[in-house]
Amino acid sequence: MKQNIRKKWIIMPESLPVVLRRCPKCGKKTEFGNSGKFRVNANGRLLDVWLIYRCMTCGTSWNMTIYERVGPDRLKQEEYRSFLDNDMHLAAEYGSSPAIFARNRAEWALASSGYTVQAVDTPVPCRHEGWDEIEIKLGGCITPRLDTLFAKQLGISRSQVKRLCGQEMIRCPQGKAEANARVRDGQEFYVRTSLEIGQGQEAMERASGDMGCI
Repeated sequence: MKQNIRKKWIIMPESLPVVLRRCPKCGKKTEFGNSGKFRVNANGRLLDVWLIYRCMTCGTSWNMTIYERVGPDRLKQEEYRSFLDNDMHLAAEYGSSPAIFARNRAEWALASSGYTVQAVDTPVPCRHEGWDEIEIKLGGCITPRLDTLFAKQLGISRSQVKRLCGQEMIRCPQGKAEANARVRDGQEFYVRTSLEIGQGQEAMERASGDMGCI
């Protein structure tokens, strides 16, 4: 029998967070958008790296600190080159990091609550027969609810997801999953193999008579 492979759901916000701060030119708090550009400054033998934000009303710039007074040997050459090349993917990664926002004491907000999910196969085989395994990877400042995420991916309603969680047909390795909880980065879930994506209510009803235990 062919063994199933664990899947990873990579969840990314549809738009990058904006920073809310007082703009000296506008004279009020405005939204500052990620420009996708870095500023790298050499101060003697040390480097400063900032991600440049611009007021979405007047264009005034604000630099969010990525690295401060760091030795060049502490930066990977590939990352350093990406800073110099204004790599958009790196700008999106740092511009979606709650830790970076917290370090800069920056107030941020998502421009929209939408997100995309990319399902990819991992090299890791599923550990339990009859169950698919899903690993969550959050790629930014977004923490979707379990019921909303699984409804979207399985093609069923949120109320059906809630029922499946109650029946432990969608569950955590430790046991019952709470349908209204927020998913966390690195979290794992088990899903009955018969609940294939897109099968919806029909699949759920077929599986409901064949639950089994891990």
